[in-house]
Amino acid sequence: MNAEELKLQLREIFGKQVIFNKEFDWYAESLKEKMLQDFISWCKQIRDDELPPLRSRKRDILVFVKRIGSTNRCIVLKIVNDEFKEIHLSDHHYYDTLMKNLGLKKSSKMY
Repeated sequence: MNAEELKLQLREIFGKQVIFNKEFDWYAESLKEKMLQDFISWCKQIRDDELPPLRSRKRDILVFVKRIGSTNRCIVLKIVNDEFKEIHLSDHHYYDTLMKNLGLKKSSKMY
């Protein structure tokens, strides 16, 4: 499955209003079939309210996080009024930055 097919499936799950981060295509193309099926199943569980979200401290946003493989992460953002807004698929560094911006994580870098 290529990135456009995956986006189409995710829009069927979450709605046409969903937007994707700019790195989404590159990371989506690197996912193996088993990872893709697991990811799609996870997204359906989110839609069906079967998974508990994290609540952002900075905004009225519910956050769902999934580790995909050893380094990739997916973050789904849902606005409190039940509309899914964004899907981010990227590496751990991007994940760290986004989670810090949402007020859900402190830096994982040690000095």
